[in-house]
Amino acid sequence: MAPTMAPALLGVAGAAIFLLALLGLRMARGDALEGWDVGDIVLLRDQSKRRTRRGPMDTLAMRFAPLLARRLGPNNLARIRRRIDLAGRPDGMTLDTFLQLVTKYTLFLGTTALILLLIGNTVSALLCLLAVPVLPFSRLAGHQRRRQEHIASDLPDFLDILSVTVSAGIGFRTALGRVAQRFEGPLRDELMQTLHQLDVGVPRRQAFVSLRDRCGSEAMDSFVSAFLQAEELGAPLATTLNNIALDMRRESAQMARRKAARTVPRVTLVVSVVLVPPTLLIIMVGLYLGADIDLGTVLNG
Repeated sequence: MAPTMAPALLGVAGAAIFLLALLGLRMARGDALEGWDVGDIVLLRDQSKRRTRRGPMDTLAMRFAPLLARRLGPNNLARIRRRIDLAGRPDGMTLDTFLQLVTKYTLFLGTTALILLLIGNTVSALLCLLAVPVLPFSRLAGHQRRRQEHIASDLPDFLDILSVTVSAGIGFRTALGRVAQRFEGPLRDELMQTLHQLDVGVPRRQAFVSLRDRCGSEAMDSFVSAFLQAEELGAPLATTLNNIALDMRRESAQMARRKAARTVPRVTLVVSVVLVPPTLLIIMVGLYLGADIDLGTVLNG
């Protein structure tokens, strides 16, 4: 029995080896990204580009960023991390990448300041040194401001749709997920993260308090505070959402009026600086040419 089984086993083993070899050859010749989702492919290629496109400045920044982190201390690092979170982590920014960005500014502007100092331009050198902390933090503040404005503009419409959905008899958790998927931007991202927290068992109050802390927006702060208060008092949810949306629209209108009031002096200043001097110059030249006055005779007496 054993002598007759041996050739059969050898044949099966040989066939298996042949099939595995064919499979390996097909995988080697095939596309490694076949069957992947488009978003995963884009993310993978972006990460590969970030890894490959690394110049000398990036290498120096990665080397000196840990030294900068030790100099700043844990308290300052916690504040910077908080500001990055409030800005929505633009372009996947982390604390390490932000410190590398600050290091790049330091290396470039510090070298420029040294050159300006050697040629005797002390004022420009000081301005370059002052720009080292201002530029990266102003960039971060710009992202944070635009993110908060986006949340404040989308939140009233979101609450109106959520109120209609809840009034139709759909549960709050389901309605929140359906309405959030119809929006884009930071509001959708933050709401989906809150829904994930609710799915894993985080209490509703804690999840919404975390939502308020992550956004750092006055509109979201008003919404979460009013929502939690209404939930504790047992007020109707649809009515509460409508009232919150109405209050937010009033605040948005007041904010627009305040912004317009701040814009008027700026426009007046630009007009005064840019348009008035050329206009006066044109008038004086016209008067001079029209009067046909000989300035040499007037000045010589």
